[in-house]
Amino acid sequence: MMTESVNQRAVIKWDAQGRPHSTFFDDKYFCQENGLLESEYIFCGGNNLEQRWANLSEAQPGIFTIVETGFGTGLNFCCAWKLWQTHAPKNWRLHYLSLDQFPLKVEDLAKALNLWPELKLYADQLVENYESFNLSNQQIQSVSLEGGQIKLSLIFDHVLKALERFKIQYSKQIDAWFLDGFAPAKNPQMWTNEVFALMAALSYSGTTLSTFTVAGLVRRGLNAQGFSTEKIKGFGQKRQMLIGMLKEDKVKETL
Repeated sequence: MMTESVNQRAVIKWDAQGRPHSTFFDDKYFCQENGLLESEYIFCGGNNLEQRWANLSEAQPGIFTIVETGFGTGLNFCCAWKLWQTHAPKNWRLHYLSLDQFPLKVEDLAKALNLWPELKLYADQLVENYESFNLSNQQIQSVSLEGGQIKLSLIFDHVLKALERFKIQYSKQIDAWFLDGFAPAKNPQMWTNEVFALMAALSYSGTTLSTFTVAGLVRRGLNAQGFSTEKIKGFGQKRQMLIGMLKEDKVKETL
């Protein structure tokens, strides 16, 4: 298994419609039908975020924390940010943690997000702040957005090393997982039992997950760590996707 900490810039190939493709993993960053709708369906919908955020108690403000495996173009972050602004109480905060060993250069990230004018408000702010990140720095780097209501934390390192760092600070604090690395056949290091074990350590009873893949090794690996998983209808031409929830009796820790 590759666990070295050297990160590299993603080398992007663009198709005729301006959609990015990873040359290293020989895989697309999002589906050909509509990447925005795919993100909303699989990750925001798969974790039932609209309803969960609408049900947050204004009387007991707190922090809702998401971890994403594979920041990529930042599309999932922008979708979550937009949904949060619409449905979450103003006295709650969203902390979005993500990792990427092969981060996009800022100009590539900006070009990819330009595909969706409806995200311009969020994409422009992301691009502006993404420029401040040191893509060679393998520590956790954070920026605050929306007057501190949104916190984005990125780490540009191997998935295991990144999750180990998250575990030091955020054990049993993660509310939802966006599992969005490239397909297991293309990027197997993102879908190992070690990754699933760290996910369980970062989660509590009720933590949810969603992902586009229903590969057997993913389902079995998650189930072995205490996650209950279920196949549901996939997006577009993909027949199925996976959702799950940690069933172990672990109480959420708060800061």
